[in-house]
Amino acid sequence: MTDLGGGRFAFYAKRYSPRKASIRLRVLEPMAALRDAGLRIARYPRVRRAPAFDAVVISKAFGRGAMKVVRAAAAARSSLIFDICDNRFANNRCQRSARHGMRTNHLLCRADLVTVPTERMGQLLIQSVPDISDRVRVVPDMLDDMSAKGARRLPLLDRWRLGQLERFHARHGDALHCVWFGNNMPGVAGLCQLRDSVAELERFAARHPVTLTIISNKPALYRKASADWSIPHHYLPWSLAGFSRALRAHRAAIIPVPRNDYTLGKSINRPATAMMAGLGVIADSIESYEELRPYIVLDDWQGGLARYAFGWEGEQERLAAGRAHLDRHYGRGRIAERWAEVLREAEARRIAQA
Repeated sequence: MTDLGGGRFAFYAKRYSPRKASIRLRVLEPMAALRDAGLRIARYPRVRRAPAFDAVVISKAFGRGAMKVVRAAAAARSSLIFDICDNRFANNRCQRSARHGMRTNHLLCRADLVTVPTERMGQLLIQSVPDISDRVRVVPDMLDDMSAKGARRLPLLDRWRLGQLERFHARHGDALHCVWFGNNMPGVAGLCQLRDSVAELERFAARHPVTLTIISNKPALYRKASADWSIPHHYLPWSLAGFSRALRAHRAAIIPVPRNDYTLGKSINRPATAMMAGLGVIADSIESYEELRPYIVLDDWQGGLARYAFGWEGEQERLAAGRAHLDRHYGRGRIAERWAEVLREAEARRIAQA
């Protein structure tokens, strides 16, 4: 681990709920890993006056709270790191919010460093804010530990829901059980973009039975999207406690990725999550997914469905190699080391400017 001496560092987020993937994987888990490595890491205080930190990381926060932290960091001469895991400018364009776009621009320009999960995300942000071109640093997402989460005792509601899923699968015992999980960004990604991939499943169902489970928190969108699906399908509300076991009840995750400025900078988080749970993955390719091509199926929906339906045992060595690749390049220690490198650079900037 990079030596940061006695430096003090803080992460600021609008909320610290582990239910939100971006907070879990880019705030809470990195903070815990950095503490385990001996660094002095804190949540940025909300009420009392903040002490002088060497560097403050603002994670995906754009409102008045973030502006307050920016001003306090400047007054304390703390280095400021802005962490952004989505192309906020694409969001703002979809929502036709020029005001939010201007605020995002302002916040990024105030930062000493801007951290992003992928090279492509950095390029997309630089297109909108050219002034940050020399300040963008890549820090990959920390991966969800599916095995650890699956070992927890589940609340009664989660057990009941998983029982429903088990009964759904039992009614279609000879089928290839597929799953889609995620959120929704109207017009660019999510449940609203499943039509083409479901058509691929329906086409394959002429050869072999297929089921599809949707794990999400958008039941109304699910009902609307699935109204004309011809394959058996099931909806499961997402929960932090039950997600791992729900995922592992399936054989393959489907990850359609429409190509737009919001999706093209995405990290490997979704296919990696499925792989770490033992699933095969069929996805549309984007730049960050290419390193996973030896282990999963990209851009070949019918071939991928056939591989997982008829050759599952033969896929196990490939999937195990993929999990080893993820652990080697994106394991907890490696991502903590990368965060430490960024914090060291930020601290050096503070000292140089003193």
